[in-house]
Amino acid sequence: MPSTVQAESTNTTTTRMVHPLLQQFQQLFFVSKLVGILPQDLQKFRSKNVLEKSRNGVFYMVFTLIIYIILYNLLIYSFGEEDRTLKASQSTLTFVIGLFLTYIGLIMMATDQLTALRNQGQIGDLYDRILAVDERLYREQCVVDNSHISGRIKIMLIMTFFFEISILIATYIKLVDYTQWMSVLWVVSAVPTFINTLDKIWFAVSLYALKERFEAINTTLEELVATHEKFKAWLSGGDPYMDDSHSLDSSQPPPQYDSNLEYLYKELGGLDMGSLKGSGRNKVAPVAHSMNSFGESVQTGQKSQMNPMTVNMAHESELSNATKVEEKLNNLCQVHDEVCEIGKAMNELWSYPILSLMAYGFLIFTAQLYFLYCATQAQSIPSLFRSAKNPIITVIALSYTSGKCIYLIYLSWKTSLASKRTGISLHKCGVVADDNLLYEIVNHLSLKLLNHSVDFSACGFFTLDMETLYGVSGGITSYLIILIQFNLAAQQAKDAIQTFNSFNDTAGLMGAATEMGNESSTTTILYDLMTTTMMTPID
Repeated sequence: MPSTVQAESTNTTTTRMVHPLLQQFQQLFFVSKLVGILPQDLQKFRSKNVLEKSRNGVFYMVFTLIIYIILYNLLIYSFGEEDRTLKASQSTLTFVIGLFLTYIGLIMMATDQLTALRNQGQIGDLYDRILAVDERLYREQCVVDNSHISGRIKIMLIMTFFFEISILIATYIKLVDYTQWMSVLWVVSAVPTFINTLDKIWFAVSLYALKERFEAINTTLEELVATHEKFKAWLSGGDPYMDDSHSLDSSQPPPQYDSNLEYLYKELGGLDMGSLKGSGRNKVAPVAHSMNSFGESVQTGQKSQMNPMTVNMAHESELSNATKVEEKLNNLCQVHDEVCEIGKAMNELWSYPILSLMAYGFLIFTAQLYFLYCATQAQSIPSLFRSAKNPIITVIALSYTSGKCIYLIYLSWKTSLASKRTGISLHKCGVVADDNLLYEIVNHLSLKLLNHSVDFSACGFFTLDMETLYGVSGGITSYLIILIQFNLAAQQAKDAIQTFNSFNDTAGLMGAATEMGNESSTTTILYDLMTTTMMTPID
């Protein structure tokens, strides 16, 4: 009974010391709730920092989605006068690209909101699992600091508002006829990208939190290695807790042994320091080589004389006792497996929004550069892409879109690398300890880690890593060149047709003039013949 009470009190203390990750999402949740991205209950989040289903939230989210779709179509109709003349004035390719990409932003926004409706029950469980992982890490003396995540969210929100407002105001002032009252609808053009960015901030911050959990596990394993290295250095006769200036300074005499403190020496270390005084017994022979287990140089130098207090206050390494450290390594690997499962679940929840964002980024980046080329050639472009008429606005818009895609790819890649680095850190523990039993434990756990790696993908079509980023960059360049070549060919064909029609018109005019001249000559001849006939006398 007392053990049960003690365990419950320990769990309560652990829960109090570990703060939930959602506590850092306060500002992001309120903004997301306002614009209709999350259907979860506002009161439950404010009071308990949990994400729970809400029927009113679902109705509000569906209502906002319908309003956004109506306003977006009204925007397209209001600014579609240029689009109605685009097909007649430009090539069919430009018209089709503009027509398709006009609605891709709306499709991306609808994907984000409908996915949030589908996952409203699962996303709350996801953050509950992260809280359970933090509690298990805390029990293993591995504390994860979530306080700086709130700062990262603030920076992302500030950057989002900056880019959205900059693009909106610059386009509205320079490229929109703001003297008409319908120009106010141009604000709706920023809604799809704004909602998409808020949704991706949730994914990015949660992914960053998982990366921190992996790095916390790796840091704990690295600290075990570093502690054991210090322990081995102490066994070799050095003092790992003193800097080089103290360890190499032999001018200061060592502290003298005080017989009055012998009881303290025995209490702290269990050694009879009187037996160490003036004798060579119980000394550990120094290591012959000057390299550690990983080939790193260790400064041996002149060893200072060991003093009693340093010997007794040296901490024993956990890796020196394989049976004792086995439980800790097992717990860390189990936590690692749980974080990997959370990463897979997170990837599944955001798979469709990530795919829509990557498709949107690829198409919009290519189309924006293509329309910029069309604008430099004094060609008409779709109304919703009029920002391509200004190079500065184009650069800002492309930086905003590409920044979201690149950051998610980079963060996914770093998280995957952090999860795989745990196996390397675990093997370092086995190498530095150089113990057969610990080797067996490490090999057994390594097989578990090998089967629990995490990679992030967009619905399985491609992996979010730097190789994909390189391939996307090459694809944008290739398709941009192809579109420009098609545009050049279309313009050349159009110029040739216009030249041919102009030549036909000129030839027709010349033919008509010639025919009129021939008819005038014939009439004159007939008139002269009739006059001559009538004036001739009759015999």
